Amino acid sequence: MKGERGYTLVEGLIAIAITGFLVTALSIVVQQMVVVPERGDDQIDAIHPVQNAAHWLTLDGQTAESASGGSSLMLTLPNENIITYTFSGDKLFRLYGSSNRTIADNVASANFTVLDRVIYMTIATLPDSRWNISENYTYRAYMRPTET
Repeated sequence: MKGERGYTLVEGLIAIAITGFLVTALSIVVQQMVVVPERGDDQIDAIHPVQNAAHWLTLDGQTAESASGGSSLMLTLPNENIITYTFSGDKLFRLYGSSNRTIADNVASANFTVLDRVIYMTIATLPDSRWNISENYTYRAYMRPTET
């Protein structure tokens, strides 16, 4: 069979190199399609409890007439009711009357400070994830003005 030729060694090596490059590029794209959303979900898992705790602190803090802080926070409302925030285990709880509500999960630390009618809450979250993502924020809420 004259005139029929096979592939040369150089042509075969070039074809293998091009195929390898395409497979590598495709695997990087697939990995990014899996990893990036997972990391984003973990970031949301870290931020959401912090935002929820800040929401409740702002609502309660603005209606409070007095407050005392430390490892827990006690707010006294105008009607003499008391709202207490406590940190236990990896949860932040809000106790109001007979209602005990978990307002943040995966909490690593929480501290409350009251200075000049301003409530400061420093909270850190550390959800279970392979990325070790954590969030640490300090929020403040201004108590209602006192009547003079």
